[in-house]
Amino acid sequence: MTDRGNGWIASERSRRAKSAVAVALSFIILLGGVGFGLWKGYAAYMDWRQDEDYIGDGADPVEVYIPPTAGTVGRIADILVANEVIRDPRVFENAAIEKGVDTSMPSGTFNLLTHLPAATALDMLFDAKNRVQLKLTIQEGWRLSQIKAEMIKVLQITEEDVDQALAQIAADPGSHHLNTAWVTDPAYPEGYLFPDTYFVEPHNALAALDMMTAQFATVTGPEGLNLDAAAANLSTNLGLTITPAQVVIVASIIEGEVNQDQYRPMVARAIYNRLAINMPLGIESAFRYGRERANGTPYDDGVSTAEQNDASLPYNFYIRTGLPDTPISNPSRSAMEAALNPTPGDWIYWLTTNPTTGETGFASDDAGYIALRDTFIQWCSDNGNPASLC
Repeated sequence: MTDRGNGWIASERSRRAKSAVAVALSFIILLGGVGFGLWKGYAAYMDWRQDEDYIGDGADPVEVYIPPTAGTVGRIADILVANEVIRDPRVFENAAIEKGVDTSMPSGTFNLLTHLPAATALDMLFDAKNRVQLKLTIQEGWRLSQIKAEMIKVLQITEEDVDQALAQIAADPGSHHLNTAWVTDPAYPEGYLFPDTYFVEPHNALAALDMMTAQFATVTGPEGLNLDAAAANLSTNLGLTITPAQVVIVASIIEGEVNQDQYRPMVARAIYNRLAINMPLGIESAFRYGRERANGTPYDDGVSTAEQNDASLPYNFYIRTGLPDTPISNPSRSAMEAALNPTPGDWIYWLTTNPTTGETGFASDDAGYIALRDTFIQWCSDNGNPASLC
């Protein structure tokens, strides 16, 4: 027997170790191949399972807008497919039919998820907590032009969207809560968009406007101010004929003239006193409003002496007698209450003598007015004659 020695033993050990490593690597590769095959098989199985409908709890958040004009459940299903919410519109339609909601689908903007089972997506559309709502605040005394600007900003829409909504209202004013006995121009319902805070859907100008006209109808209806009856009582008390529409007009003027509740019924009385003696209102807010509507001149632009003396301007209430044909802003309830309940008095003049505090004085003759004017001029002099106020 030949003695191979220690060198041979070390070599043999090395060879056997390499063989073991090779076997282990082969086994690992075999297992990896099996695992990869299993993974691919599972993926194929899931694809097959989700061929017509997703399974699971959804994937990524997505905001989906369903317009009121979407109409049918099929069109809504197409919108959901386009936003990767559901996979097959037919499955969604069948789910809606099974639940009996296929003819009463909601519209609006919704917080959903991508890759939802159709039945889950359907349930989410009917769950109020998934509806996106925005806060729209309409300030007291805002003009329609200001309301449009705020709607465009908050609802993420265009001026054309608002104009189209107004056209829809004009086509059927009664269905949009407008009293056609009061509103002379339903396409421009100035005065009848009640100032309040509303929670509205994005992109839906018509729904937002409907909320405002509905709230106006509630506030002025039989359960509110009962404007028809209240205007009749006011007419009797004044010895003048004041229609419900004219109450709204007077209230809109009050909004533009004073900003403190204590003065509002006094301004109302001064307006009615002027009407009674056929005296021009001399109201700058009415002039500015009429000019803006007539030729687009910005409301805040100054009024020149030449304009004040131009009798050809139909909105020149420095010369023209009577009330404007329409409201000049959208009045609050308190302004309408003031118009219906004027404070007893013989005033025909009023003037805000301190623009900072809103302090307003009243007079019944020219001498009293001159005194108010001098007080105002002195305030301006004492405060550096600020251009925006003096």
